[in-house]
Amino acid sequence: PKKNKMQRIGVIGGGLRRRLAAAAYSTSRPRLGRILATDKIDPICEQVFLDRGHSFEQRLGLSPDEISKILPDYDGLVVRSGTQVTADLLDMGSAGNLKIVGRAGTGVDNIDVAAASKTGVLVVNTPSGNTISTAELALSHMLCLARNIPQATASLKAGAWDRKKYTGTELVGKTLGIMGLGRIGQEVARWTQALGMKVVGYDPIVASSAALEMGIEPVNLNELFEKSDFITIHTPLTNETRNLFNSETLARCKAGVRIINCARGGIVNEAALLESLNAGHVGGAALDVYSVEPPSAELIELINHPSVVCTPHLGASTKDAQVRVAKDIAAQMADIIDQKGFTGVVNAPDISFAKTSRLMPYMFLAEQIARLHGQLLGDNKIARIRVTLLGKNIATSEMAESIRTATLKGVLSSILTTPVNYINASSLGNELGLKVSTVLADRPDNNYDSSVRLEFLNEGNLNSARTITGTVFKGSELRIVDVDGYAVDFHPKGNCLFFNNEDRPGVVKNVAELLGKHGINIGDFTLGRKLAGDVALGIVATDQPVTNELVAQLETLPEVFNVAAVTFPETKLDQVTQSSVHPLYSPSMPSVRPFNSQFSSGPCKKRPGYRLDKLPKESLGRSHRSGLGKARLKKAIVDSKRILGVPDDYLLGIVPASDTGAYEMAMWNMLGERPVDMCHWESFGKGWFGDATAHLGLKEGPGVREFTAEYGELPDLHQTSPDHDICFTWNGTTSGVRVPNADWISPERTGLTLNDATSAAFAMDMQWDKLDVTTYSWQKVLGGEGAHGVMILSPRAVERLESFTPANRPLPKIFRMTKKGKVDRSIFEGSTINTPSMLAVEDYLDALHWAESIGGLPELIKRSKENLSVVERFVEHNDWIHFLAKDPAQRSSTSICLTLDLDKGQVKEFVSLLEAQDVALDIGSYRDAPAGLRIWGGATVEKEDLENLMPWLTWAYNEVSASKERIAA
Repeated sequence: PKKNKMQRIGVIGGGLRRRLAAAAYSTSRPRLGRILATDKIDPICEQVFLDRGHSFEQRLGLSPDEISKILPDYDGLVVRSGTQVTADLLDMGSAGNLKIVGRAGTGVDNIDVAAASKTGVLVVNTPSGNTISTAELALSHMLCLARNIPQATASLKAGAWDRKKYTGTELVGKTLGIMGLGRIGQEVARWTQALGMKVVGYDPIVASSAALEMGIEPVNLNELFEKSDFITIHTPLTNETRNLFNSETLARCKAGVRIINCARGGIVNEAALLESLNAGHVGGAALDVYSVEPPSAELIELINHPSVVCTPHLGASTKDAQVRVAKDIAAQMADIIDQKGFTGVVNAPDISFAKTSRLMPYMFLAEQIARLHGQLLGDNKIARIRVTLLGKNIATSEMAESIRTATLKGVLSSILTTPVNYINASSLGNELGLKVSTVLADRPDNNYDSSVRLEFLNEGNLNSARTITGTVFKGSELRIVDVDGYAVDFHPKGNCLFFNNEDRPGVVKNVAELLGKHGINIGDFTLGRKLAGDVALGIVATDQPVTNELVAQLETLPEVFNVAAVTFPETKLDQVTQSSVHPLYSPSMPSVRPFNSQFSSGPCKKRPGYRLDKLPKESLGRSHRSGLGKARLKKAIVDSKRILGVPDDYLLGIVPASDTGAYEMAMWNMLGERPVDMCHWESFGKGWFGDATAHLGLKEGPGVREFTAEYGELPDLHQTSPDHDICFTWNGTTSGVRVPNADWISPERTGLTLNDATSAAFAMDMQWDKLDVTTYSWQKVLGGEGAHGVMILSPRAVERLESFTPANRPLPKIFRMTKKGKVDRSIFEGSTINTPSMLAVEDYLDALHWAESIGGLPELIKRSKENLSVVERFVEHNDWIHFLAKDPAQRSSTSICLTLDLDKGQVKEFVSLLEAQDVALDIGSYRDAPAGLRIWGGATVEKEDLENLMPWLTWAYNEVSASKERIAA
C-alpha cells in the first residue's frame, strides 16, 4: 500500500492490538495457518482451509486439559456448541500462536468473549449461516398450522379416517405479520409473498422505506396484532421482547390468529398462549423454541394441545445449514489469516479509527450522542442520520469515516442485542438500511472550536427530526451542549433522566421529590429553555438507574411529559494514549465513502431526498383516460415545457417505449421526404443509422449520408447539408462526447433536425430554434422511471407530419401520430397512444417539482457542470486516467466516460472492487465502448458524493496494479 494515504487506526487491548497491527503492516503473505477443530464439523470446512493453503486437523472427544496442552501450537480453533472455550483455555492458546476462535453458528455462549478480547484473540461467528434453514422451518410450521398436517398424520397412523375434522385454511389472500425484519424475516416475507400472502411487518430498527422496497407494509405493533391472520416471530429475546405475547397482547390479536415462534423461547408467554388457545381466540400455534429447553412439566399441556405444532428446536438442524456454516467459518478465518478482511468478528469492542489520541474523544462523543439518540427513539424508526463535523480540527476527511462508524456503533448498541463494535458497525448498518451522510464544516460553532452534531430524521407519527450537539472540554471531557435547540451542558455518562416540562415554579421540585421518595440521588441537573414560561428541557444525572415504573409515575406529574431514562456506558478515555495507536486496515483505503453509491447512466439516481412512499397515490389504480389521469399527464407536459423553456408553438407529448420509442417514432413518420444526413459517434447514434438504412430503406430511396467518428471524437458536423434531414445525438451517452452547441445547424435549413437528447435534456442548453424533433426519456437526468419517452415537435415538424406520408411503410399503432392527415394533438394534451404507468407519471412529476424547487433548468445545468468539474480536477492530477472525449469543449457533463491505463480484464476487476465496497455501482463503460468507466454526473447526483468517490478510484487502481505486480512476480 502507498504510505502517503491516510490510515485507519485503532485502540485495542494488548494482544489483539498486536495481532491486527502486525496484519496491517505485513507486506508479504503470512505463514500458513494451522487450524484445529474440536467439535464435529462438515468436511467442507477442512476443504476450504486446505484450498487456501492452511492445514486443518479435527480432534474430537478431547478433555479441556488435553485441548489446553495442544492449543498453543495452532493459529485458529473451530468449534460448534460442544467445546467450552474458557478464559483458561484462551490464556494457554494466546501464549502461543492462537489468533482466532471461529464459532460455526450464531451463538457464542460457549466462548468467553471478554477473555478473548483481553488475550488478543478474535472471536468470529457465522450469523447468516442458519438463515435459510430457520426461515424454511418457520414456513413449514405455517403450512402445518394451516392444513393441520401433523394432527392429520397422527390420526391416520392411529387408524382413523377423519377428513372433516382436519379441514384447514389456505394461505393465499391471508395477511402474514412478521415481527422482526432481519435476514430470516426477509426470507420468510419473500417466500410467502410468492404464495400470495399479504405481508405486513414490524421492526423497531428497519426503516419503513427499506420494508417497502421488500414489498412489506410497515406497521406498528398494535397494527400487526390487529391485521394478521398469521404471525411469525423473528426477533431476539430482550427485555423489551420477553413475554411480548402475553394475555393483553394476545387479546388484541385478530380472532383465530395462528402464531409461529422459531426465534427464541420466552417471547411468547406460554401460560397466556395456552389460555388463549383454550378460549378459542388463538386458532393455533407452532413452536420450535421454549422458555425452558427441554420443556418442563409445566409446558406439557401446551405441547399436547390439539392446535399446537411443536418441534425440538430444529431451526438450524439441516444438512445444508451445517455445510453452510462450516464453509463460511473457514472462509472468514482464512480471510483474517490472509489479511483480506474481518467479517463476522464479534469482539474487539475498543477498536477506533481516529488518527491521534487528541481526536479520539470526538469518536467517543459521537458514539455517546448516538446512544442517546437511540434511547430517545421510542416507537420511531430511523430514516436517515446526518453527521456534521464543525471546526477545522475535526472537519477532515480522515475523521469523517471514523465518526460515521462511531455513530453507527453507538445507535446500534442501544437498540440491538447483537454485539456491535467498530468492525461490524458499518455492515450491520448497511443490512438495516441505515443511511448516514457526513458534512464537513471548517467554520466552528459560534461557541466551540470543535463540535459534533448528529441529526436523526425519524419515522413515526410526526416524521420528526432530533438534533444533538456535543463538544470536548480540556481534551477529554465529553459534553452535550444542545438538544433540539435547547442549550444545555451535561456529561454523557452514567444514568440520566430526560423530560420536558412547562416552565413554571415548582414543576422541577415535584420531579426531584418523586425521585427522592424512590431512593434516587441527584448528581447533577441542567435545564434548557428557549423562552421563559414556555416548554423547557430538564436533564437529571442520577446515581441510581431510573426504572420504567418510576418513569411512568413521573409522566403523571402535572406539566411533565416526554420522560425517558437513559444510560451511558463508561468511555474509559484515560486508556487512550498515543502509544496505543496502531493501523488496522490497509492504509490505502479512503476514509470517506459516497453517501449514495448510485452513479448509473440509466436508469439514473433518484433526486436527493426521494422517497417512494411520499409519491401521491390518488392516480394509482385509476384509468389514464379518467379526468384525474389526463390531468396528471397534462401537468407532466406543461411542467416539462416550462422548465425546459420549450417555445409555446412547439408541441410536447408523452409516447411509448422510452427515448428509443420516441426517436424511432419520429424516424418512421418523418424520414424519406428528402436525403438524410446520419451523424453518429457512439452506440445509439450508430443504431439510428442502421435503422435508417436497413429497416427504412432510405439508402436506396432518397439517400443517406453517414457522418461518423471514433469513440471520443465528433465528426465534422458543418459538412451536413441544410437541405437534408439531419439525425444526431446531442450527447453521446456511451461515449461521453456532446455537441458543444447548435451553431452548425443553419437557421435557413429546409430539412428537419432530429435530436436524440435523452442524456442532455435538463442538463444542457437546447437551442430550440435549431431543433425540429427532440426526444428524451424520464430515467436519465431527472432519475425517473423507464417505459415512457417524450417527443418535442417544432411547427416545421408538424408541417412535415401533415404533408408527408411515407410510401410503402406501414406504421404500428404505437407509432401513429396523425389522424385524417392531421397531427393527433390529443397526444400532446394528456392522452397517450398506449396505457402509461401512472406510478411512473407520479414519479416524473415528483422529479419535475424538485427541479423547479431548486431553481429550474439553470440550476440543473449548474449542478451537472459542477459534477463534471470534480472529475476534471481529479483527472488533471492523475496520469493513469483519461477522458474518452478528446476535446474538453465536447465533454459530457452527464455521461462522463473515462479510460484507464489498464487492460479490459483489469478494468472489470477495478469496477468490481468499487461495487464490492458499495462506493460506486454500475460505472463500467457501455458494452460497445472502449473499456473504462462511465460515471453519471447528472443533476440528481450530489457533488459531495463524486468528491468522495474520487479517492476510491485511486485506491481501486492501486489495488488492481498491485495485483498485476504480484501475479507477474
